[in-house]
Amino acid sequence: MARGISLEDLKDIIVEEEIELPEIADKSAYRKYSKGIALTVGFLLGVSEEAMMKRLEFPDEFLPIKETLIKDDDAVAIRHLNNIRSNLILHFKDVSRNLRNLNSTFVPLYEMEWFKEDFKVLNKLSIYIITGKPDINEYLKRINSEIIKRIDKMERYFPEWVRFKHIRTMFTMPGNIEEESKKFQLNRSLYPFQRYFYWRDPVDSGYILSTDRDLLSIIYRNGHETFTDTDRVCDASDNVKNNINEFINAASKIQVFIDGENADPYRFASAIDSLKEHEIEKINKIVIYYDSEHTTKAWTMLKHFTFGIEVEAIPVERIMENKSLVDHRLVMGVSKAIYKDEVDSIILVSSDSDFWSVIDASEEAKYLVMVESEKCGHEFKNLLRDKDVFYCYLDKFMTPSEDKFFDLVFKHELEKELKARFHLGNAHELLTSVLTSCRATVSKAESDMLFDKYIKTLVLKINADGDFVLESAN
Repeated sequence: MARGISLEDLKDIIVEEEIELPEIADKSAYRKYSKGIALTVGFLLGVSEEAMMKRLEFPDEFLPIKETLIKDDDAVAIRHLNNIRSNLILHFKDVSRNLRNLNSTFVPLYEMEWFKEDFKVLNKLSIYIITGKPDINEYLKRINSEIIKRIDKMERYFPEWVRFKHIRTMFTMPGNIEEESKKFQLNRSLYPFQRYFYWRDPVDSGYILSTDRDLLSIIYRNGHETFTDTDRVCDASDNVKNNINEFINAASKIQVFIDGENADPYRFASAIDSLKEHEIEKINKIVIYYDSEHTTKAWTMLKHFTFGIEVEAIPVERIMENKSLVDHRLVMGVSKAIYKDEVDSIILVSSDSDFWSVIDASEEAKYLVMVESEKCGHEFKNLLRDKDVFYCYLDKFMTPSEDKFFDLVFKHELEKELKARFHLGNAHELLTSVLTSCRATVSKAESDMLFDKYIKTLVLKINADGDFVLESAN
């Protein structure tokens, strides 16, 4: 945690060269791609808060990222170290001339206008950039070393699927420092707000911090790889999730068709739970096709959690062990609903592409497809995008451990399982059986006393081995 750095300390102290940037009239063009990775990198590169927020359609997206990173000494250090590094290269001639100047006009590096605020922050973090030599390259070596010492600690701020080695490479200064500095100087307008990072072959790529897709494409290319996980950065923000509401609000009659074998009931229930009352009223039916032997029992309980929406759970028998007819029944159900003019919009819930034929063949209804990122293939998502069919990730809703519907299903199944495991019968019959085993004859009063003392006070406990044990409190 930071030791004395406040938000006020960091406000507007990142010094950047003025640079003409094209205005983006319609920032919603970036809406379908996530920005969390790009905004995190932007912070670490030293881009100012004002500059970051100015380029966002929803400026508040940057604030939670900043508030998290600003509490981390190493993140703050990397931000200001990279800012000094960038400005050292950009003002190489002026700084170099000053460092070699031994007369009365000499100004220490830490007091020069381009650097002094960054040095103040680093000093508060007990980081002192001192070389003892009037050579900018020596300062760059020292800064590079300080950044490399800390960059691996930033891995926790990035998703596990991102190849962090490419993030690490961004913040290194490989090869010949003088050649790398010259490359940055010659291509300064291509770098975001002229903040340095290692870019093997700088090319005009627009504002590369606009989306995670744009940034990851560049840095993977640095490592001679191609970023192909585009689906992981599509539809990832809360703003995109709002498009589900837009889809529902634009419709009049909606039915939901669920492939029970290829969808998560808990996340779907959470999606329904997130809707507003007037949106729920537009959904007149939810139809679930499921295989009773291969699909979770939760689908049959969904009707208790849909706020009055009619739910029809249809079991589908398998013709062979490895062949399900669920997808065929789903396609027939959708076609029937369209033919009977029961709907104008359909929500399909499945990560399987087998139902694509009904979307491709029907223009009478609009479609929203709800998928799970790990279960749905790249090819199918690309097909949906190419055909302008909107899809969203069920993953963006609650996980089962936080889901009210999961709690409902779990308690129901727990109760059933306990009843199946513990066949204790009637409590009075239990007492009679015990007394018979003891070969004891007792009066009615004694029997009542034993019942109250030993039977009523029975408690189910779990021992150290995880075994259930019945114990009496007396």
